[in-house]
Amino acid sequence: MKRIMIAAFVLLFITAGLALVPDGRAYACSCVESNAQEKLKTSTSVFTGKVVKKGGTQIFSPDRLRAYTFEVDTAWKGVSAKRMTVMGNDAGSESCGIQLEKNQSYLIFAYQNKMDNKLHTNLCSGNVSVDQAGDTLKLLGAGKAVSQDDFGEADYGRSWSFYFIVYGGVILLLVLVSGWIWKRKKRA
Repeated sequence: MKRIMIAAFVLLFITAGLALVPDGRAYACSCVESNAQEKLKTSTSVFTGKVVKKGGTQIFSPDRLRAYTFEVDTAWKGVSAKRMTVMGNDAGSESCGIQLEKNQSYLIFAYQNKMDNKLHTNLCSGNVSVDQAGDTLKLLGAGKAVSQDDFGEADYGRSWSFYFIVYGGVILLLVLVSGWIWKRKKRA
């Protein structure tokens, strides 16, 4: 029984390790050029806002996603709350990654990801610091000023990796307890 349990744990760790380790492929970023009007049409959400929270990278995400929470100032499209959370690819620019700084204001072009139903953005989306967005803001035209009275707080829930860890831990605990109980009954 002890050998079976050890073999099961080794198999579990090997499988988890293979699932979590990147496959070693490298991808180069190549963006399609478009102007602000085209980006407005193709984006799910377009707004200016200040980064008020910069989350950590998701541990089970091969794209190294990081959650950025914005305090929205002006909206052009798809804004449902004064505070919006957008997932950003935190990899380097060679992988279309984007790094945004806390307490800085940006013009954000985000799209709805079909896999997790969250807003996402990357280097090719056309995001730019508000300080450098003068011409782009002129092309977009007047947006709508956003206040807390317009919306409630957006709640995007937890990611699948959170549930994977919680449910995986519960299942592992159940297997260990079951094995311990079986072993005790076998002795008696």
